[in-house]
Amino acid sequence: MNIKKSEYLLEPADIIWNNLNPYSRQYRDIYGQKNDFFQEKLNVFVEPFTKCVKDIPSNSQVTVCELGLGFGINLLLTADFWKSMPKSSRLNFISIEKHPVKQADLKKMLRFFKADNKDQFIANYPINFRGHHTIWIQKNVKILIVLDDVASALSNLDAKVDYWFLDGFSPAKNECMWDNQVFKKIRTLSRPGAKALTYSAAGKVKLNLENNGFKTKKTPGFGKKTEMLTGYLDEKWLPATVTETDFTIIGAGLAGLFCAEALSRRNIEPAIIDMGTAGPSFIPQLSVFPLLAKTAEPQYRMSLAANEYMESAPGFFRTGLTSVPDTEKEQKRLKIICNLLPDSLMVETKENHFHFPRAGWFSTKAFEKELNLEKKQVNITKLESEGAWNGYSDNEKVFSSQNLILATGSNLELLPDQLEIRKIKGQAISVDTSGLNRVTNSLVTIFPTVKGKSVVSGTYENSSALQISPENTKVLHENAEALLGRSLKIRKEWVGLRASSRDRLPIVGQAPQWAALQKTQRVRDIKFYEPGLYYCLAFGSRGATHARLYSEHLISKILGEPCALGKIEQAILSPARFFIRNQVRC
Repeated sequence: MNIKKSEYLLEPADIIWNNLNPYSRQYRDIYGQKNDFFQEKLNVFVEPFTKCVKDIPSNSQVTVCELGLGFGINLLLTADFWKSMPKSSRLNFISIEKHPVKQADLKKMLRFFKADNKDQFIANYPINFRGHHTIWIQKNVKILIVLDDVASALSNLDAKVDYWFLDGFSPAKNECMWDNQVFKKIRTLSRPGAKALTYSAAGKVKLNLENNGFKTKKTPGFGKKTEMLTGYLDEKWLPATVTETDFTIIGAGLAGLFCAEALSRRNIEPAIIDMGTAGPSFIPQLSVFPLLAKTAEPQYRMSLAANEYMESAPGFFRTGLTSVPDTEKEQKRLKIICNLLPDSLMVETKENHFHFPRAGWFSTKAFEKELNLEKKQVNITKLESEGAWNGYSDNEKVFSSQNLILATGSNLELLPDQLEIRKIKGQAISVDTSGLNRVTNSLVTIFPTVKGKSVVSGTYENSSALQISPENTKVLHENAEALLGRSLKIRKEWVGLRASSRDRLPIVGQAPQWAALQKTQRVRDIKFYEPGLYYCLAFGSRGATHARLYSEHLISKILGEPCALGKIEQAILSPARFFIRNQVRC
């Protein structure tokens, strides 16, 4: 992989190998004891952890946070152990890493290591861009890899942790990781009775644990280490309980379907209400590629993460996408971005042709077929909260649910004005093609050939009229012919509505109590929310890219799991953001 320096990317680990013993150039330290690497991880971290949790009740949820992913040994060993736990219990494993190892080094280290999930871990190992990376490694084991420096990662992490695996380089070589400010953040994120395990017995580590409310004890160390430390909060520890509750989702488009998938993965079968309004999800081919800019702001980094999370989605085809910008300004912009990213994410294949190898397209039909979700088609006209959320069609009650997710951006009558959503009309056609094997994006987007046809999309207008526009059909047709250099026969036309927000970013999160926001200046200061009411909508033209990860985040947030998005990213998507901005300006 061509490694480039940019705000998007972290510097990968620079490793010297002494047989199978890795040494870090950055920290001038070993990754583990020579020739006892795997056994050390087992003795120091995994076995003490398993002794504490092996008898927890069914339907328990345990969260581990590891500082120092390294080669993923602790992660893999812990996931292997979890196979012996009740299937109803869930393990959330967070791992924070500033210098991720290169995949070639990862494969070298794990070549002779036996773990059930090794191949899946290697296949899903993230590219070294900053941010949160979610991987489901087993049905009941979720991995959250956070690539960032430890202080920033912990500040942005939205989780409550039961066990800490403090497995960074030695305090003498990696002072930042063992700083008191880091231990303050560890304490803030800890659940009652949380424990901290580490190979180190350094006085600085003991002092910082104790200064932040942990009691400590020394136990015999492993190998050359005489002693090691355990820290614990002096309260009774009980695991969190896996939440069992009911959900109704209004909206059967991309956001609603991805919310339903996230719930189904957790053995919760939601009721899905299809309001019947035509949205983009009915178009047979939808583009999946990240939204990027010249500066690596959080919304662009989480777009990259969302693009990666689509890899495992049923109905996703990673064909790659080539962007052919039609203006000199856009050509210059993409050249700058291309120089910030590795070739595995973006490469200029020829002059002003920019290829995204990890992009592709999505089929909603294939996704629905795989998940086999049941939908009820009915028009909801009124919502009321009376201890539960009740939905009515005219005066007839249709559902009653503890949790309601509104994922129907085109049905504005159910949404408050404060969300500032507008309807965007989009149109697409299918044309006869042959041999197209990747998505091409320019003035229009042309998709790969499937059964002799390709979708052409790319018209947008501020309108809620669901009539085919001959003018838009002509624009799509002529631009597709110009891009492919041949005449094309139109086979079908579609028109639909998608929702877009004022800043063109999705709206994802719990509904605030609007009346209580009058003096609120920042999203993080919101204190009062509508119990059980959530939004997941306004994905605009990027629903197929973003909706799956953001839906996964919303469900993890509702159910008290470590969140797939950080606190900064959550604020960017907050339903209250426009209301707060408007009153701050006043």
